[in-house]
Amino acid sequence: MRSRFAPSPTGLLHVGNARSAVLNWAYTQKNKGEFILRIDDTDINRCKKEFEISIKENLDWLGLKWNRTFNQSSRKNIYEEHINQLKDLKRIYPCFETEEELSLKKKALLSSGKPPIYDRASLRLSQEEINKKLSQGFKPHWRFKLEDKIISWNDSIKGKVSFDSKNLSDPILIRGDGSLLYHLPSVVDDIKEEITDIIRGEDHISNTAYHIQLFESFNSKIPNFAHHPFLTDQKGKGFAKRLGSLSIENLKDDGYENITILNYLLNIGSSEDINPETKIDNIVNNFDLKNISNSSAKFSDNVLISLNSDVLKIYDYEQIKSKIKLSKNNIDLKKLWKFSQNNIDFLKDVETWLDTIDATIEIGKYDIPNSLVEAALECIPEDPFSYETWDNWIKSINAKTGLKGKDLFMPLRLILTGKDKGPELKNFLPLLDKETLLRKFGKI
Repeated sequence: MRSRFAPSPTGLLHVGNARSAVLNWAYTQKNKGEFILRIDDTDINRCKKEFEISIKENLDWLGLKWNRTFNQSSRKNIYEEHINQLKDLKRIYPCFETEEELSLKKKALLSSGKPPIYDRASLRLSQEEINKKLSQGFKPHWRFKLEDKIISWNDSIKGKVSFDSKNLSDPILIRGDGSLLYHLPSVVDDIKEEITDIIRGEDHISNTAYHIQLFESFNSKIPNFAHHPFLTDQKGKGFAKRLGSLSIENLKDDGYENITILNYLLNIGSSEDINPETKIDNIVNNFDLKNISNSSAKFSDNVLISLNSDVLKIYDYEQIKSKIKLSKNNIDLKKLWKFSQNNIDFLKDVETWLDTIDATIEIGKYDIPNSLVEAALECIPEDPFSYETWDNWIKSINAKTGLKGKDLFMPLRLILTGKDKGPELKNFLPLLDKETLLRKFGKI
């Protein structure tokens, strides 16, 4: 089997589009198929090479590997051959209405309570009338003539979907300037690449009705279709207009792990819980297209941050050691990771816990018993500190003061870190030495 992802390089890759990419890629991986990356760059005015490069870099960062890629702009001759086939079959016809004329027709139909369906006026032109308009310099746009019948398919997400072609306008395939709209190149490429499965957003449902008839006109096998719902915000409102700020590039810069984004986009809106994972193979093996809900998926920043935090909690040191660059070179990163990993949302947050090593407070400004401070100094451990140092130290302080629980731990935490909460202190002491500890108690 083969599926494809077909972005237009007109901007950054946003989470809505990336979700389609992730679903197609995972589906092919699960079914041992091929994943094709098609760059829909026929719109020369809006498509930019820098966006194409960015899209490919973002997909690669997510972990999506494609078997091959191509640009539609390199296939003009192939599309022209198929256009000629449609002309020979009389399945496309020239239309001469201006945009203004079409707009007026649409308004008139709507005002009379009728659906704004093209009336096929140009289809009724004689060849003589067509030749006359062409000789007068009119540049036609070309429409695909839909056959009068029910168009239906079994959608892998939506279930049974049907359209009566009487309720659809003949779609424009070629603009007046000769440029192609989405429909024809998409279908031709799907035929040429032998695409068997297409997973895309629900905004393409009506396009699929057109495409099925295009496949049929070329006597080609029709792929399987699945249309996933749009993402919404937590209140269920449309998310599409705000997706620009949620590009994969921005999420990457914010510090999210690629595995977090991949896992979230693959499972958001499914019937399965989203559990943290650090291995792509496990995510793919757990994926099932049947679990994708027919209802809109609610995108949540809070859920995404929580998932990223949970992923970091199960990373081992080997998985992060090359990703973290500290501002201080004399720190044992492995010990810092053990101390901080359960208390961060992003890897960059490790640096904030690095600051606690040098943090000091004015003990006299806080309600900390002098007896505790004196006992802590009397029992101060000797270098080097290990992971047993904390337990041994507080046992000695407890024996001298009788303090325990919060009365013992909270003041010590404040003195050691400058914070009233945070990671386990037994994992903090190995980052310190006796001199640093004395400084925190104001003795140096």
